[in-house]
Amino acid sequence: MATQQEFLRNAAAELDLTQKELAARMAAPWETFRKWLMPNDSGSYREMPVIAWQLVREILEHEKLKQKAK
Repeated sequence: MATQQEFLRNAAAELDLTQKELAARMAAPWETFRKWLMPNDSGSYREMPVIAWQLVREILEHEKLKQKAK
């Protein structure tokens, strides 16, 4: 399973968004999103809540469905 940092970076790349754009799409404050991207051993690291993981998965699925519908 991917780390939350890999998950967020991969999701941003797959959606062709910058990390700031993905944070905005999630309605997550940039500072919070930035802490999710920190290394686990960083004092600024924060674990991403389960609901944020689910939101990103749903955004990815929504975009896939939009592409299929075209």
